[in-house]
Amino acid sequence: MELKQTIGHIQISDDVISKMVGEITSATCEITSMSAGLVESISKIWSGRSLTNGIAIRRKDDLVEINVRVIMRYGSKVHEVCRELQYKVIEQIEHFTGLTIQAVNVIVEAITPPQTSAKY
Repeated sequence: MELKQTIGHIQISDDVISKMVGEITSATCEITSMSAGLVESISKIWSGRSLTNGIAIRRKDDLVEINVRVIMRYGSKVHEVCRELQYKVIEQIEHFTGLTIQAVNVIVEAITPPQTSAKY
């Protein structure tokens, strides 16, 4: 006889994952901000609310794909910063949520111009 004991179902919302990804991204000094992109900007205008700034979560079965749109600081090694962000997001989201991350896609939307010194 096999006894199965179920105590309930755990579901983690996409908003929670997005906020966690936002915190991880914000802690990366070479990333100046996250970019909302055209679709999110239009959505904000029409609905009066913002989608999660520059973060899109897509689920398929038990796998999660994360898209992050960022604006980088001028002079950063873009590929190194993006790779580091991918590893951090995968490691931390899987650790804290138990979800399996299939991919973290980092889309660099812009690079901030270099700081210029003011001449008086």
